[in-house]
Amino acid sequence: MAQKDPLLLAIDDEQDIADTVCAIGARAGFRTLALTVPTRLRETLETARPDVIVLDLQMPGQDGVSTLRHLADTGCTAKIILVTGMDERTIASAEQYGLKRGLAVFATLQKPFDPEELLSRLERAHAAIRPLTRNDLEQAIANNELVVHYQPIIRRFADNSWDITAVEALLRWNHPIRGLLPPDAFVSMGEAGGLARSMTDFVLQRGIEQLKGWEAVKLRIGLRVNVSATLISDIGFPDRLEAMLVEQSVDPDALALEITETAMLEETPDAFDILTRLRIKNIGLAIDDFGIGYSSLTQLFRMPFNEMKIDRSLVDKIIESKEAAIMVDALVGLAHKLNLVVCAEGVENQATLETLTRFGCDYAQGFYISKPVPAAEIPKVVAYWEQHQRQPTATRRTR
Repeated sequence: MAQKDPLLLAIDDEQDIADTVCAIGARAGFRTLALTVPTRLRETLETARPDVIVLDLQMPGQDGVSTLRHLADTGCTAKIILVTGMDERTIASAEQYGLKRGLAVFATLQKPFDPEELLSRLERAHAAIRPLTRNDLEQAIANNELVVHYQPIIRRFADNSWDITAVEALLRWNHPIRGLLPPDAFVSMGEAGGLARSMTDFVLQRGIEQLKGWEAVKLRIGLRVNVSATLISDIGFPDRLEAMLVEQSVDPDALALEITETAMLEETPDAFDILTRLRIKNIGLAIDDFGIGYSSLTQLFRMPFNEMKIDRSLVDKIIESKEAAIMVDALVGLAHKLNLVVCAEGVENQATLETLTRFGCDYAQGFYISKPVPAAEIPKVVAYWEQHQRQPTATRRTR
């Protein structure tokens, strides 16, 4: 069954203006509905779920702010375009009210509005609503809309102090309409569309180049990059990656690749070929998200991994769940007996880090250390950590 076009609701007490908004909305690809009696909004919303609302702020009976209040109270998720003949300060105030109430205020226009300007706003709203496609992502790659953010990773030393020694490179899409999109919004779609190699090569290239940039400001730091399962069948991948490192004069041991546990279920000859060659080239290999999905302990010694990353779904429960704590402690011990280092993901507070210290965990990552940030902010994050949080966790006071 064909997917319906998104619905636009025009709320204006003047019928001719509501009809004009609907006509322009139809040009932008919307189904349209006009409401000229705002007091009937409640019953309208019971039968229609608009994706976009064009709302006049000046209406008798129920003004636009009252309408915004009702939309917020009902949890409306539609993108809202505010229209009014009043001054800019008034419309800005209404916009701020809507935003503070959690509404998706998308744009504002003053009456009399230019039909082409409204059309442009509605086309942008339509583009922000429809599902992203492979073609969108392919175009984004061509237009340099993809960016890389970096999340610091700390390492435990013998005195139980923790230093930032590496970062994980995380792909973002700086969408011109939707803003900065996290990987969950597009990576799976891109992989299914055959763009895994393009995305991964982009992250690797940018990340390796960035290592040289940090080195220029006397910041020596390691890089971790998630690798799609599809590249574990790409025989040319190890040599292509080595060429990137050579081009930037970066030591291979500064790089580690993170491969999800579920991606390694098929132990094909190509997988052994590729992973073994990567380790021979001194590139680190971490089995990522360990502890979820279909765990296979045999992969820890049959595949050439040198690191285990314990999934956040276990780590963030070790304070409140005795069972989770026992499991994480056991995984750390198992990894060490297999000569693997361990990184715990999802460290959200000091108590979790202190518990991981007692378990002997080697590395930690999470919002307690830092959220993912642009490359330019990493030196500041490192400096702040060294100044305020480097001391051993056993002597650190809770703030």
